[in-house]
Amino acid sequence: MLRQLWRLSRTIKTGAGGPTLRAPAVYAERAGDDWRMRSANEMGYEGVACVDDAARLAVLLMRAMQDGLLPFSQALNWATETMEFLLYMQQPDGKFANFILDWTGEPNLHGPTSVPGGHSYQTRAMWALSVAYRATAHPPYREAYYRAVAALPERPVYADTVALAAYSVLESRIAFNDPELDRAAQRWCETVYETQADGLLLNHADEDPSHPHLWGYIQPGVLALASRRYGRPEWLEAARRVVDGYLAPLIEEEFKTTRTMPYETSSILFNCRKLHEAVGDGRYTDLGDLTRQWYHGRNAAREPVYNPEAGMVFDGTDSDRVSLNSGAESNIEGGFALYDELPWHLYRFENLNDGK
Repeated sequence: MLRQLWRLSRTIKTGAGGPTLRAPAVYAERAGDDWRMRSANEMGYEGVACVDDAARLAVLLMRAMQDGLLPFSQALNWATETMEFLLYMQQPDGKFANFILDWTGEPNLHGPTSVPGGHSYQTRAMWALSVAYRATAHPPYREAYYRAVAALPERPVYADTVALAAYSVLESRIAFNDPELDRAAQRWCETVYETQADGLLLNHADEDPSHPHLWGYIQPGVLALASRRYGRPEWLEAARRVVDGYLAPLIEEEFKTTRTMPYETSSILFNCRKLHEAVGDGRYTDLGDLTRQWYHGRNAAREPVYNPEAGMVFDGTDSDRVSLNSGAESNIEGGFALYDELPWHLYRFENLNDGK
C-alpha cells in the first residue's frame, strides 16, 4: 500500500529557490509486469495529480509519523513535500484548485473538477491542513486553513463534504483553540443532520433517499463524534439509525453489489469506528472487522483487494472480479482502512520499491 503510493508519487519543481512539491499520480494501470501512469479524463482532460489525493495522503503520513510507525524524519519530509503541493494549489482568495495539468505543476483552473473552490477538494485540503498543523504547529498551515474556511460557501450543497469540514475542526480543535471554529463545526453538523429523508442521512437534498452513495459517506461517524463533543443526542441517534439500518445489512451481505471501491468500504469502516468510540457497543467493532475483511476476500469477487506481496490495494471489485489497476485513492483509503494491521515496521524509505 505505502510502496504503491511511493511508486505513484512524483516531485514537481517550481523553479530555482522554490519548494519541492510531491503528489501521487491519480491512476496506475497494469501494463504487463509494469505500471503505466494515467491522467484523469472522466470529465474532459483533468490532470495528472490532484489535491483530493494529496490531502488524504498527507493525513495518512502525518498520522503514521505521530504514532511512531514510520521513520520520523523521512515521513515528515514526504508529508511536508505533499503539504507544499497543497499550499501551492491554494489561490489568493483561499480557494483550492484540484488538478495539475502535467508534471511541470501548471494548475488546472478551469476544468469542472478543478475550478478553484470545489467543495470536495476544498474540505479535503482543510482536513489535511488541520491535521498537519496539529502535528507540526507550522504557522503556514494554520494561515492556509483559515483562508480556506473563509472561502467556503455559506450554503454548501453536499452534506458529505460539509461533514468533512466539521471533522477538520473536531480532529484538531485543541490545536486551534478557537470557539468560532467550534461554532462553525456545529453549524456544519446541523446541516448534515438536516440533510436526511426517510431516516437516512443523504449526501445532498436531491439524492435517492433509499440509496445514498457510499464514497466519502462519513456523516454518521462525524455526527457521532460531534454528539459527544457538543451534547447533541439527536445527532447520535441519527448516526446509529443509519449504521444499524443501512450500512449493517450491506456489511453482513459482503457488499454483493455490482461494483465496490476502497473509498466506500473505508468510509463505512470510519462510521463503525466512530460509533464504537461514541457508545462503546462491541457490535460496531464487529461490523468494522467484517468491513475490513472486504480487503482480504470477503467480497463479491471472493478475491483479496489488498495484495501485501505486491504492496498495493487494487481499485475495487466489479461483480465477480477484482480490478488489476491500483491508483492513489484506492491505496490511500486502503491505508486508512487497514491502518491497524499494515506491516509498518517493514516500511523503510530506502526499500519502498521492493515489496509490501
